[in-house]
Amino acid sequence: MNPDQVFLAPMSSRDQDPVSCDPDSLGAFEARWLAEVVRLREEDGGSPVDSAAVRAAVDRVPGMEARILARACLLGVDDGTLQALRAWRARARLVMWALMGLALLSGFGAAVAVLGDGSRPVNVVWALGGLLGVNLFSLMLWFAGLLLDGADAGGVFGRGWLWISRRISSLGDSGVTVARAQFGLMGRAGLARWWLSAITHGLWLLALCGALAGLLLALSVRGYGFVWETTILPAGAFTAFVDVLGWLPAQAGFAIPDAETVRASGAAAVTHEAGRLAWSSWLTGCLIVYGIVPRALLWAGCLVYVGMGRSRLRLDLTLPGYTALVARYAPTSDRIGVTDAAPGTWHAARVGLPHRVGSRAAAIVGLELRGDVSWPPALAPQIEQMGVLDSREQRRQAIARLEANPPARLLVACDVRLTPDRGSLGLIAELSRHAGDCRVWLIMPTTQCELDRTVHWRDALAEAGFGVQAVFDDRGAALLWLEHGGDNA
Repeated sequence: MNPDQVFLAPMSSRDQDPVSCDPDSLGAFEARWLAEVVRLREEDGGSPVDSAAVRAAVDRVPGMEARILARACLLGVDDGTLQALRAWRARARLVMWALMGLALLSGFGAAVAVLGDGSRPVNVVWALGGLLGVNLFSLMLWFAGLLLDGADAGGVFGRGWLWISRRISSLGDSGVTVARAQFGLMGRAGLARWWLSAITHGLWLLALCGALAGLLLALSVRGYGFVWETTILPAGAFTAFVDVLGWLPAQAGFAIPDAETVRASGAAAVTHEAGRLAWSSWLTGCLIVYGIVPRALLWAGCLVYVGMGRSRLRLDLTLPGYTALVARYAPTSDRIGVTDAAPGTWHAARVGLPHRVGSRAAAIVGLELRGDVSWPPALAPQIEQMGVLDSREQRRQAIARLEANPPARLLVACDVRLTPDRGSLGLIAELSRHAGDCRVWLIMPTTQCELDRTVHWRDALAEAGFGVQAVFDDRGAALLWLEHGGDNA
C-alpha cells in the first residue's frame, strides 16, 4: 500500500519549492486543502490584509473557485500555511509507513505464534480462528459502522492513524487546523469514511499478507501435525465444516482434506505427508480467500470511490469564509456576462438626442467595479447614488428606476481594468436612453497596462455613440460635471 494513495495528492518536483506557489503546480486536492486551511485560519484569527494578493489572483485566473485557490496559494506562502500543510503531511506519511511496517510484522508474528514451534500438534480450528478471527470481527464492525453511520464508520485503523498523526505533530495549532481542513473537506464531499476505510482495509491487507508470509515460512521450515478436538460435537460436524469452508478455496486450486483425513485428525494428529499437505493447503487457501481477497477488494474499491469523488470535489462556496470572498472578489466579468451572438452593429446610445427628464437633477451608478475601488465617492446630497450593478437583477432594477424618473445627468463609472464587452457596452447604451445626458467615467489606476486599456474603452464607447466629451478619465472632471453640468471633459 503506497501512502501517497492515502493522501491522493502526491507532490511533483515543483511542489517542493518552498518560496513560490502556483495553483496549477499543486495537486487538485492539495490546492483545495490549502484553501480550506486558509479559510479556517481566517475564521479563527480574522482575515489577513490580502488586497495585493487578491488583485493578483483575480487578474490571473478566471472563475471564482480558481481565484480563491490562487488567493490561498499566495497567502499560504506568505504566512507559512503551505509549509505547515506539507510538514504535517510528511509527518502523517511517516506515521503511515510505521503503521504499515507494524501491520506486516504483527501479521507475521501472529501466524508464527498460532502454529507454534512444532513440538505440539496444531489445532486447525484454533489456527484458523487465530489467523482470521480478529480480522472478521473487525470487518463486521466496519460494516456495522457503515450501515449505522456511526463514529467508527471509517474503521479503527483509519481513525487511529488520524489520531496518531494529530498527536505527534509538532506544528501546534497549525497542525490541528491542517488536519481539520483535510477531514472537513473530505467529509463535506462524503468521502471521509471511505478515505479512512481505505486506510483500515489497506493496513488489514498488509497484516494478512504478513500472516500469509509467516504461515508459509513456518510450514516450510518446520514439520507440523494437525488435529481437531471436541467434547460434544460429532466427527461429521467437522467434516462438514472443513468441506464448506474448503469449497471456495478448492475452486481456486487449493487442496482440502478428504473425509477420511478429517476423521483421522480427530483421533490423533495427522503426521503422514499427504494429510499434512492437505491441512496446510486448506489453512493457506482459507487465509487467502476469506482474508486477503475481501480486504484487497474493499481496499481497491474504497480507493477507486475516493479517487472518483476527489475528481468531482469542489470548494463549498456557501461556507461563511467563502461567501465573504465571493461578495468581495467575485469576477465581475462573470456576473453579467454575454451570451447572445455578436451583433453586426451596436445599438447607438442616444447621446445628444432629446431625452425625457424627471425630477432628479443627477445620478451616478457603478458598473462591475472591483472590491479595491473606493466607492461611492463623496457627492452632494441631491445627487442620487444608485450603487454598483453586479447582477442581472440589479441591472433590471436600475433601468426601471431610471425609466420611471430619468435624471438630467447620469454618470456611469466603469473599471478600466475590465475588458469592454457586448454586455457592459449594451448596458451603458441602455442606461443612456433614460437620462437627459449620460457620460462615462473610466476609473483608471496609473499603470501602463491600464493606460493602454483606456484606449480600447474609448474606441468601444465611440462605436456605441459616446464622443470624446462624453468620456472622463479624470475623477475631478467627472464629478464636477455630475454636480454642475456643462462640458468639463
